[in-house]
Amino acid sequence: MSEKIISGRGGAVNGQPCVDFWKVARRSRLAKAECSAAGGAVVRGPGIFDWRGIYTGYGHTPSVLPGEVFQFKGNTRDGKGAQSAASGAILDRTEITWDIEDGKFIRFANQFSCATGDISFGDVTASDGSIPEPSGPRDCTLDLTGCTELRKMKLVLMCKNPPAVTSSTSGGTERDEGNKDALFECTIYTKDASFPDESAIATINFGVGGGLSWTMKSSIVTLVAPLLPIRGGYFQADLAGEWTAFTGGAQGTITTPAGALWWP
Repeated sequence: MSEKIISGRGGAVNGQPCVDFWKVARRSRLAKAECSAAGGAVVRGPGIFDWRGIYTGYGHTPSVLPGEVFQFKGNTRDGKGAQSAASGAILDRTEITWDIEDGKFIRFANQFSCATGDISFGDVTASDGSIPEPSGPRDCTLDLTGCTELRKMKLVLMCKNPPAVTSSTSGGTERDEGNKDALFECTIYTKDASFPDESAIATINFGVGGGLSWTMKSSIVTLVAPLLPIRGGYFQADLAGEWTAFTGGAQGTITTPAGALWWP
C-alpha cells in the first residue's frame, strides 16, 4: 500500500506554541541570455537564489521578533518539513491582531527570510513550545483618546533587513539586521466623536489582558477617518499611526508585554 499524503495534524515550528500554519518558498532567479549563437531562443543557467517564509499562530508575543536571527524548523507529525542552517533565518515582520468584535483569540503572523545559507527539505525534528494558552478578546484595550469602544486593532513590527549577494555567498542571498519600525491601525465605535488629533504624538498601550500590554512610546497619529452608515450601523472611525524613534529631542521606545525593550 502506498504512503498517504500528510495532514497538518501534529505539525510544529521550533519551540513556538500554538502555531496553526507555516510556509517556506525557495526561488531561483536564473541567469538569462539571448545571443547570436542561441538560434533565436533563450539560454538560461544557474543565477542567484533566495528563500522566505511565514508562520502564524495564536498569542500576543511570538518567541522570535523582527531583527532576530534563528534556526527555522517546520515539520509534520511524520518528521518531514523544512529547516534552515543554524542562525540561518532572520525575522522581518510581525503582525499582531486583536479581533474583539468577532470574539477571536489574539493572533500573530511572523514573516522571515534567509540570513545565511540555504533552506533544506526532508527529515526535520521540531517540537511545539508548551500547553496552548492564547489570550482571548474580553480584556483587550487600546489606550488612546476616543478608543474606549474598540472593535479591532493591529500592531506591526518591522525590521528592514537588507539583502546582499556577493562572490562569497555561492549564489545565495544573505541578510543582516536592519532598521526597526512600527505602525498600528484600529477600528472603533464612538459615542461623542472624541478622536485623537491627526499628527498627535502619544504613548499607546495595546492591552493583551491581565494588565499587560505592548507599549509604543512616541506614536504619531496619521489617519482619523470617521464614518456613519446612515442606512444602518453605528458611528465609527478608522485610525492609524506610525512610530518614531525620536521626536522633539525625546527618545521613543517599544516594550513587550513582558516588559522587555524591543527598541532601543
